[in-house]
Amino acid sequence: MTPALIGDPGSHYVCFVVNLKSKTFQFLNNLAGEKLHFKNGEPTVYKKMFDVWLKEVEAFVIELYKHKKITMPSQISTFKWETPKMPAQTDKDSCGVFCMKFLAEWGGDSKSMESFKDWPQMKKHQKVAKIMEFRIGICSTILSDSSNSKRDYVEKEATSYYEEMLQKAVT
Repeated sequence: MTPALIGDPGSHYVCFVVNLKSKTFQFLNNLAGEKLHFKNGEPTVYKKMFDVWLKEVEAFVIELYKHKKITMPSQISTFKWETPKMPAQTDKDSCGVFCMKFLAEWGGDSKSMESFKDWPQMKKHQKVAKIMEFRIGICSTILSDSSNSKRDYVEKEATSYYEEMLQKAVT
């Protein structure tokens, strides 16, 4: 599974999945109506990008199986295409957030994504609030991760800001 930034200049995130279990390629896109294959008889930019990515994945998987001295269970070229219906974004700039959530939760179908289980029933303002919650969660994870070289600085600044606000609230 990999995210891809599509467009010129890059302007939309999507996810490509090679699902070895179901022997499918899956194209995860949260823009309603956007398909992978063809538009007006021409391959879409998504299809062109996926074809390049797929060649790299196929070469990697073949080498991996050779290195492990294991026979590949099936040929990637025989896999079927799927474009699962995905939760749609409500704005023009949250595709990266959706992509991050897809990467974290995708289990082969959209029903496996706990964060989006109630998405179809939500009103637009609820979806906007949920996207903000996703953004805050992703940022918190990145900022507090032990591999973040600026983590101590961020924690110190956040603590200082909190104490300053607390002091203002008390006085």
